[in-house]
Amino acid sequence: MEPIYKKSTVDLAVEKLIEYIQGDEIEAGQKLPAEVWLCRELNISRTTIREAYRVLQSQGYLEIRAGKGAFVKSKERDFIQEATEWISTNSVLCSDYLYVRMALDPMVARLAARNATEEDIQDLRTIHQAFLETIKLQDSEKLTRLDEKFHERISLSTGNDLLVSLVRITNHSCRLLRQNSFCFEEHVNHAVSPHEKILQAIIDREPEKAAQASIDHMVRAFEDLCGCKPNL
Repeated sequence: MEPIYKKSTVDLAVEKLIEYIQGDEIEAGQKLPAEVWLCRELNISRTTIREAYRVLQSQGYLEIRAGKGAFVKSKERDFIQEATEWISTNSVLCSDYLYVRMALDPMVARLAARNATEEDIQDLRTIHQAFLETIKLQDSEKLTRLDEKFHERISLSTGNDLLVSLVRITNHSCRLLRQNSFCFEEHVNHAVSPHEKILQAIIDREPEKAAQASIDHMVRAFEDLCGCKPNL
């Protein structure tokens, strides 16, 4: 079951404005009605409408022109722009998360290469194949779930419950990071070869190769998300 979240006034305003933008009353390039009119129609404050504008701007729906107002940039959500802005805004979080992964993942992969059963390996192959097939669909949410599942399954094959818990914590805390990263085809493709190398090292029972492949995976991710090499 999915958890129930209480929506804020801003969230509700965003939903209403998206309905309006995607309707037939306005076209791309046109200016939204005056803030005063929208506030009255939606029964919200000007503070709320401006917060909603900021959300819609980040999602690629609106262009805010200083002194002129809000204009419709696109009638469809721009996931690439949204992902770019999220990564830029959260660069410190990205860096912190990847440094933790650089320490944790090699340990997990090394132990998995020693302890993985045939069932573990078959499950990892299945998950990896599903990841490859999902790339064609360009579904960042499903790719995120499969990437989380792949790394969690590696941790389960270690037989170490504490490592499993740590991997689950990192997966949960940075789900948005993964999802935004996987909006970029290049980032998705950069995950394929490292996953294959990690899996092959586990199959071949080569702990150090598995650990090194995990480090290389995170270094590549760091370059993608932070625009530079990590300071190791």
